[in-house]
Amino acid sequence: MSERVFVTARAELIVLGLLAVAGLVLGWNRGQLPRRETPVAGSDAIATTAPDLLLYRDVIAEVRRGRNYYEVAREKIPQFGFPTSSPLNWRLPTYAWLLSWLPNKCWIQAVLLLLATGALLLAFSAKLRQAGVGYGALTAFLLFGVVRWSFDGEAYLAQEVWAAVLVLISLAAHARGGAKERGREEGRERGRQAWRLLAVGVGTVALFFRELTLPYCGVACLVALWNRRWGEAAGWATGITTFLAFFAWHIGQVRAQLAGTEVVAAAGLSQWLRFGGLDFVLLTTRMNSLLFAAPGWLLWLFLLASLLGLARQADETSWVACLAALAYLLAFAVVGRPENFYWGLIPAPLLAWGTAHGPRAVQEMCRLGCADRSASILVGGARPTTAD
Repeated sequence: MSERVFVTARAELIVLGLLAVAGLVLGWNRGQLPRRETPVAGSDAIATTAPDLLLYRDVIAEVRRGRNYYEVAREKIPQFGFPTSSPLNWRLPTYAWLLSWLPNKCWIQAVLLLLATGALLLAFSAKLRQAGVGYGALTAFLLFGVVRWSFDGEAYLAQEVWAAVLVLISLAAHARGGAKERGREEGRERGRQAWRLLAVGVGTVALFFRELTLPYCGVACLVALWNRRWGEAAGWATGITTFLAFFAWHIGQVRAQLAGTEVVAAAGLSQWLRFGGLDFVLLTTRMNSLLFAAPGWLLWLFLLASLLGLARQADETSWVACLAALAYLLAFAVVGRPENFYWGLIPAPLLAWGTAHGPRAVQEMCRLGCADRSASILVGGARPTTAD
């Protein structure tokens, strides 16, 4: 090991230590869960069910009866105490359109559970090929904390849960598409292309479920472009462009519903500009259900281990997850009210993807940074001579 590598490793170890200590101090007792208010609408509302989930349930039921989504939303959103003044307060109609095709809520949850199970199996398979059974099992366990919301009460009605499961499928498919194996290389290459196509398609569907998926899709597109996979980059760009056109149409539909009505002036994005910093970032990290009741210091260590594990991996999928997770965390430091902490479901699978590699990355940094300097230089080839 050269002296330059030794100095770099020592500097990285010092920075990691400072980050760990600073986060533990600043994040102590932070990220506390907000108190949930009692639902304000519906005589059958259950106090333990969030009002937004009750809203989605009613909207899906009305659309299933043949009513227009935007007319139903205009009627139901105020009933459950939510504002309608800004188009950003109206959810995309995708969830209502698709889920209303299913006969009842049991079918909706069953479909989501099948997708979640498939996502876990695909993630385990990808990690098994990449890093072995141990990392595969631990990553699948951590990802279970994400997909667990699929069978937690009526959380299956939330678009974030569907988007998170779809992001996980896309990420795992991306990993399978990047794995190179021996034998019949031409056939293997076709298989990798099929996996990448699946990653693009499922990621785009997640985007149509929840616009918060855009950073993940954007990063995946840029990484494919950086690696000169023009077809894959074009696929991501086409999906994003189509979504933006759909989102513009959605805004037009909302404004048509609000035309001629008296509403408070729309606040737009400013209503979510809260600059919550580390407090809100740690709060969103709780959306991995394994950490839902964890203390603030443990949330910080989980974040640090996840990002370090992703950053120290050489595979492309880990870099996609790392860059996208960083984009989310930086955004959450600026945007988001305490009651919006469920946004953390979208980056939750990205963080869990790298956590299992965090301890090994720390161990490697300690090995390089804490080694005896003179011994390291000797190993690198600087041998003493008789003239010394």
